Amino acid sequence: MGKYKHTVIANGNTLDFKFPKSWKELNQRQLKAVLVFLSAYDKTTALLRITLFFANMAIVEKREGTALCRVVTDKGMMSVNLSSEDLLALTEYLQWVLEPGTHPVLLDELYDRKPIDKLLHGVPFETYIMLDNFYQGYLMSKNPLAVVEMANLVYSRPVVRNDWPDDGEYSVQPRIDKLKPYEFFSVFQWYTQLKTHFSMQFSNFFKRTEGGGSQSVVEAMNAQIRALTGGDVTKEKEILAIDTWRALTELDAKAREAEDFKQSMKR
Repeated sequence: MGKYKHTVIANGNTLDFKFPKSWKELNQRQLKAVLVFLSAYDKTTALLRITLFFANMAIVEKREGTALCRVVTDKGMMSVNLSSEDLLALTEYLQWVLEPGTHPVLLDELYDRKPIDKLLHGVPFETYIMLDNFYQGYLMSKNPLAVVEMANLVYSRPVVRNDWPDDGEYSVQPRIDKLKPYEFFSVFQWYTQLKTHFSMQFSNFFKRTEGGGSQSVVEAMNAQIRALTGGDVTKEKEILAIDTWRALTELDAKAREAEDFKQSMKR
């Protein structure tokens, strides 16, 4: 894992910068900051602001080809002049924030709610299907309410506070009706990361389903359920209640078997 390291010598001072290498390395404070910048600015501006955040640095004054910066170091606050090349070199270490990546990350809390497992371990298959329907629905319609519905599914557990009375009053949290830009971005990006993660874990199944093109969301959902029930509608309730990973493992195996059969028929 580790961190990217970069040394800059400015004004006779040696500055050592350390940057995280992936989404997986971010703590909650860092994750929120990155999400806020990415949701508020264009990519170039967001990348610069994220770089300054991790470098504990602020640009005080821009000059011709240089910038007067203040940096928080182990020895205290330091003022230095950095060239545009120095700043550009620093941003190169954080280019990865511009891509979702393959490791799903979630904010630990949203409106007094805790999230379900970020990899959907222990989460019913029905929840995964609902999340996927809302995600695909947003991609087609760009209706933000679809992502709000995703947030309600993901952040479904109340946060237990020491000062809350244990009388069941907070067992059901109010619905989330609106998301701030960074919260919206967080939920949508998490599911994008999850889809990529699943496509690596269950490559046979996702290779078959993601090439459908004209297949509707409802058709795709029904096809998944039929594959698991074998067409027996009496088993549907049971299938929807099983663990998401167990369901996807079975679907992946069935997709592999179907591909093997297809190849054998060509011989």
